[in-house]
Amino acid sequence: MITIAVTCTLFPFLVNAAAGWSGRAEVTGIYTLNESTALIKLSTFSNPNSCQINSSGDVRINPSVDKNWMSMFLAAYMSGKPVDVYVTAACTGVWAGTSFTTVGHVRLL
Repeated sequence: MITIAVTCTLFPFLVNAAAGWSGRAEVTGIYTLNESTALIKLSTFSNPNSCQINSSGDVRINPSVDKNWMSMFLAAYMSGKPVDVYVTAACTGVWAGTSFTTVGHVRLL
């Protein structure tokens, strides 16, 4: 009985602390390099993969393929609504000496 109570009490905290989620953040910039690479700058970003990000952005998407995410980031940027971004375990190079994490899920909050 005690195990069930502890599990029920702690489970919500474990779900919210899932690795890879950025947490509540505003989109502060969008830098589109070409039709297949856009960098999204967030107000706060924990960089769970220790990618070599810079002031151009924190996460990378492919706007040609990830049209829904691009629309969500644009909507969040224009409205000032926060997002929560789940990033994958990979860092992808863009320029020499940089790498950006790839988006896995996006929640508009």
